[in-house]
Amino acid sequence: MEYIITRKERRIASLEHFISLPKIFLALPFFTPKNTTSQESHITVAKFGELKDIKLKSVNLSVITDFEVFLFLMKKAYEKKSNTFEFDNFEIYDYLKIKSNHRDTFFKSVYLNLVEEKLSSIDVSYSKKNDAETSRYGFKFIEYRKVSKKKTSVRLSKEFIEFFNGLEDLYEISRRVLNLLSNEYQRILYILYICNRRNTTNYFSVDDLRKRFSVTEKMPNKTFVMKIRDANKALQALGFISGFKEDKGEKANGPTIRFLVDYTYKTLYSDFGKKRAAAELNLSAFNSTKKIKILEAENLPKKIINTGDDEWI
Repeated sequence: MEYIITRKERRIASLEHFISLPKIFLALPFFTPKNTTSQESHITVAKFGELKDIKLKSVNLSVITDFEVFLFLMKKAYEKKSNTFEFDNFEIYDYLKIKSNHRDTFFKSVYLNLVEEKLSSIDVSYSKKNDAETSRYGFKFIEYRKVSKKKTSVRLSKEFIEFFNGLEDLYEISRRVLNLLSNEYQRILYILYICNRRNTTNYFSVDDLRKRFSVTEKMPNKTFVMKIRDANKALQALGFISGFKEDKGEKANGPTIRFLVDYTYKTLYSDFGKKRAAAELNLSAFNSTKKIKILEAENLPKKIINTGDDEWI
């Protein structure tokens, strides 16, 4: 039996370069910088909406390749309107811009393990109250997979689809933007800012940022703050944020305790052509980018009202 993503129609889901995702996969340290955590990741959050005691488990997933393939599978589920779908592997190679002479190596050394082990390891559990009774739920992301050299077949679990359909707030990720953000810190900050838009100025403590980036104690605070500072400078140069400040508390020359970041829905999503042009200036903050057709203004996602959850801010 096929299970369909039945949420109300979202025009954005049909656009080629946008994918709608739940905040739970964006705000939590699910996709992190490469090699920042142990091989297995265990994430817990006390509450999100009606869900309580949420636990997410997986092997370490990178915010670059692993996240891109996750987005690809979600997009396929939207397109096929089914949790079961098949695709030619050249589609994922083109999606990831893998060169023809590198595809065999990528298939053997990266892709097989990514589908077989990494994304298949995603496991979610939570408690939810129905009527007067609280029950514990759990599900896998991928229920079945079949991978050959030419084709891949995937069945996402029906429980994942039911969970996805029951969520109120989805956030739009633009792959055109991700193509400009090949730096892991820039990319994670952008994702974090998308799903935390309560005010024009939003506050992020260094402690909370360390948790989101899943950095170990081996990285000194001074080094981590420098990486966040550099990533924010890059995002500001691109126009995704309008500015940021560092709060050092009562000591003017003390360590940074939080970042105050200014951005709006418009800065995060609009004027893509200007942002791409800024990236192509070969500023030291950015890697080179490919020519990308500018997204028309009328195809931008409609604004989503974020009611906010204190534990996710």
